Amino acid sequence: MRRLLLVLTVLLTLLIGCQQEPAGPSEQAQPAIKTGGVYRVPLPWSPANLDPPFTTDIYSVTLIQQIFDGLVQFDQSLNIAPNLATSWIVSRDKLTYTFTLRKDAKFHNGRLVRADDFVYSFTRILDPEVQAGAASFFKKIKGASSYRNGKNKRVEGLRALGPHTLEITLSEPFAPFMSVLAMKDSKVVPREEVERLGKEFGRHPVGTGPFRLESWEGNRIVLSANHHYHEGRPYLDRIEFTVYEGSQNERIFQDFQGGLLEEALVFGGIREQIAKSPQYQFVRKPTLSLLFYGMNCRTEPLNNHLVRQAVNYAINKARIVREVYRDQFVVADTLLPPGMPGYFPENAFFTHDAQKARKLLEQAGYGAARPSPALTLLSASRSQAAQKEFELLTNDLAEVGISLQVKYETDWSTFEEQVRQGKFVMYRYAYFADVPDPDNFLGTLCGSASPYNFMGYGNQRVDALLSEALTRVDLMNRAAIYREAEALILEDAPMVPLLYLTFESAFQPYVKGLQISALGAPYIPLKKIWLDEH
Repeated sequence: MRRLLLVLTVLLTLLIGCQQEPAGPSEQAQPAIKTGGVYRVPLPWSPANLDPPFTTDIYSVTLIQQIFDGLVQFDQSLNIAPNLATSWIVSRDKLTYTFTLRKDAKFHNGRLVRADDFVYSFTRILDPEVQAGAASFFKKIKGASSYRNGKNKRVEGLRALGPHTLEITLSEPFAPFMSVLAMKDSKVVPREEVERLGKEFGRHPVGTGPFRLESWEGNRIVLSANHHYHEGRPYLDRIEFTVYEGSQNERIFQDFQGGLLEEALVFGGIREQIAKSPQYQFVRKPTLSLLFYGMNCRTEPLNNHLVRQAVNYAINKARIVREVYRDQFVVADTLLPPGMPGYFPENAFFTHDAQKARKLLEQAGYGAARPSPALTLLSASRSQAAQKEFELLTNDLAEVGISLQVKYETDWSTFEEQVRQGKFVMYRYAYFADVPDPDNFLGTLCGSASPYNFMGYGNQRVDALLSEALTRVDLMNRAAIYREAEALILEDAPMVPLLYLTFESAFQPYVKGLQISALGAPYIPLKKIWLDEH
């Protein structure tokens, strides 16, 4: 995975869908399917909100994927597949998309889904008073800007041509548009419930999905089967989510071994044991993800790119992956992960070099006359592995004269709010792709206008390249543009790409029907899981 590859080879062979892991034990031929039962899932943190366009954490996404549906969805190979839309036609100029909707899909309140529900849902995302971060993904819809500026009362490019026909017109070609429609942000919501509940809709969601919210009390969230689901009733009766606030991996696995959970992430010292154990199912899948340290580019000392580069050179990432995570994950030298179109390992900019880090700090003005910089890292995780990671990180930075203090904020909502408001020097963040498109990484994390660019990073040339790439339909051309943009971002060093995460989980032997894509745990279709306890 880390071998240097020719550009064409990367682009042609690393596309999602061309790299499939061998089928796990539960993906092979199964005996007759049995319905019923309760599936118990651990969550490392509590979801912040279950209103689709207003969430950024993967824990909320995990539940949203079960409660809501969209026009289309990703299949296991990350191809676009029908969902509430049975078919669609795209005009030759790639501007007009016409969708034919199912006639039997119902919201959990019993009302049939209509085309104007999607018009409402997408218009709501673009409403400036709503302030949905997802609005950036819909700005290419014709009339979006005029609507957001208050010049028009409706979005021109959103039209219901009939109860079951939806037309979306773009102002210019937007290559990842179909992928955007498969994102969690694009789920359909019922207007009457949103207006009745207001901000409480996020605590009492109503969708069309295979499961509906039954209860949300404290650290326990229960979903029950939607008996009227348009694809047929899911096999499971209920899904019970238990929140282990602060990513208590050790406790989660103890409960899993005690038979209190159907699944658990595998970590550290137990992974080799579990991988070889016949007692459980062990599933491993590379994911489109990145664990990184984001740096605040707006304030001293990290508003100086030389200091940010020094931080990157100072960190021995290979040692962290080896000693803390026992090579469970892959060292990240670029922003785009393997398997993502445009992944280009030759873009790697930083390798561990303490001497070079010290020279960069000298160039930045630190030395005998000026104290070395002191940094604070904000982390939502306080797991044993994270603490060991921070110990090595602190030592690496101390070696070049940078002091580091770690601040823990294990309440996810509070952590997320601090990051959003820029109340950090550095922060630790795991980013999982919403769609298999390079813009979902580079544009989302590093575009100066992106609401998810918490680092305050900006580069006009990067912005121009990102905008250009979105108008190109040809994948090869787009990948080449993203490669150039990524190289510039890496040189500017707004973040430290630490590692690419790998999905590794243990499942009870009676769990059947597992389907896991490169989007990882939040996108596991629980509607296909069944329990064979005999």
